[in-house]
Amino acid sequence: MSSMPQTPTEQDIPATKRSNTVIMGHQDFLSVLFRSIGAELYKIRQRAMSKILLLIATLIMIITFLFPALGALANNSPLPQASCITDSNGQQHCTPQSLQDRARQVIAEKIKADISAPLRLPNSLALSVTVINLVGTIALIILTGTIVGSEYGIGTIRLMLIRGPTRTQFFLAKIGAVIVYLLATLFLLILVGIIVGALFNLTTGIAVDFSFFTAEWIVHAILYVLITALGLFVYSMIALCLATLGKTTAAGIAGALIWWFFESVLGAVLTAIGFLNKGPVGDFLQSIPDYFIGNNISALRDHQNQYLINGVGQATSNANTNNLSDMHAIIVLAIYLVVFIGMAWWVNQQRDVTN
Repeated sequence: MSSMPQTPTEQDIPATKRSNTVIMGHQDFLSVLFRSIGAELYKIRQRAMSKILLLIATLIMIITFLFPALGALANNSPLPQASCITDSNGQQHCTPQSLQDRARQVIAEKIKADISAPLRLPNSLALSVTVINLVGTIALIILTGTIVGSEYGIGTIRLMLIRGPTRTQFFLAKIGAVIVYLLATLFLLILVGIIVGALFNLTTGIAVDFSFFTAEWIVHAILYVLITALGLFVYSMIALCLATLGKTTAAGIAGALIWWFFESVLGAVLTAIGFLNKGPVGDFLQSIPDYFIGNNISALRDHQNQYLINGVGQATSNANTNNLSDMHAIIVLAIYLVVFIGMAWWVNQQRDVTN
């Protein structure tokens, strides 16, 4: 008779039943990526900084359109009209305006129309993009550097990388959130600029001429806006790359802002030195700014601007005002994006975040 104790038969422990309120969703790569982008956008919306930056950009846009409106009102002084007198019989006798008065009136109306031109399409679109290139670049650099660098600063990067999404999905979610926020902000500010300009234009009494509004103009306007978005995206990726490399918000923001600022300064210096030094060395120095981000974005934007302002028919004669071709600009910008995004992705893949 065996003295060994009898043990119950081992059974598999049943899995815990998941609550009905928990929705896992599809676990394929794109589904997880899109949900991660949604989570990143939710975090951006919850940040007070994103709302403050958007409010500041909107106020600057309104103030910018206020200046041409005030300039038009300042040149709205009435000119002498025809003078009329009534005789003893009650009949009016009017002295017509002199040729000099009529000429002065025509010139004044022309000056008023030129001053107030940025309030009306298509010029209001160009002015809106000009404001966005300055204010929007700074705002997006700050936002991108913050959403990437803060993960390292407060240590949430460790938690993010063990929540299910891979490092690549985590990295692409940051980029996707920046793209969505960039496009939404860009179109919102352009809409604000056009509407504010139209409202201020009502004070001038000048009607808008919509003869420019054709199918070709719409295509070039869309390309113009997308080129602006591309420029903002490139500088945002510089902030993302530097914030990833430096593991701090300050590295991303300060590094990208310094890059953006010194490009224009260095470009002007190199061009001046190259102009003063004739020969191969001078030509080489003058060619260096052709590979800067800002100059290539400006080249793409200027080529489309010829169609927006002058019209499709007049654009052919002015299309070569910028020496950089569209293909050259696109290749240079693509190389910048590959370098910055690729470097940030590689570091994100290889970095040990356990310490």
